[in-house]
This record gives sequence, structure tokens and C-alpha cells, in this order.
Amino acid sequence: SLGLFVAAEPYVGQNGYSLRLDGLERGVNNRARERGIVIHGAPYVSDDMARNMGRLGRSWGCPAVREAVARGIIDRVKDGGLVFAYAEHDEWLRSSPFLGDCAAAQ
Repeated sequence: SLGLFVAAEPYVGQNGYSLRLDGLERGVNNRARERGIVIHGAPYVSDDMARNMGRLGRSWGCPAVREAVARGIIDRVKDGGLVFAYAEHDEWLRSSPFLGDCAAAQ
């Protein structure tokens, strides 16, 4: 999931303490809430996982963070904070209304 999100309300769900996100980029992430894109802690986000598999585990589009820091991150941005998810994606870099001329410098 790419782009700029507004952090909404926290809740406790399948992945423990989590945070709902509302996407701000039409056609990119504006369906984040209905798709269940949330910030959550995950055991597969670890140095050991990255070292052993050469990558982190799969979150199905959610910004997953280390379980040890999840609550702190969620509490800092909940209820209106901004979350920005970046990736090298040419079409999105050119079209994001929040990147402007920054993307052209790529």
C-alpha cells in the first residue's frame, strides 16, 4: 500500500493492537479502510526473518512493524497523524498529488 494516509482509530483485532488507516490518494489508497489496511505488529518483522529469508514476511498490504514498537508507533500517530508509505513505483511517483516536483527529481 502506497501513499499518504491519515491515521484513524486504534482497535484490538486479529493482530493485536492495530490502527485503521484512511488513504488520501484517489485510485491508489483511498479504499484502505474497506480493504482492511491497518498498521499492526507482526512477528515476521524482525532482523532474524530478514537475515534468514532475505526479506521480511508478507503483510498483505498492511504496514507491519515489530511487535515491540507497535503500540508506541500507533499511539503517536493515532487520531489524525499522517503515515506515508513509499516505494519505487514510477506511475505513482509521477501521479501522487503529495509528491509534486519531488518525484520529478527521481
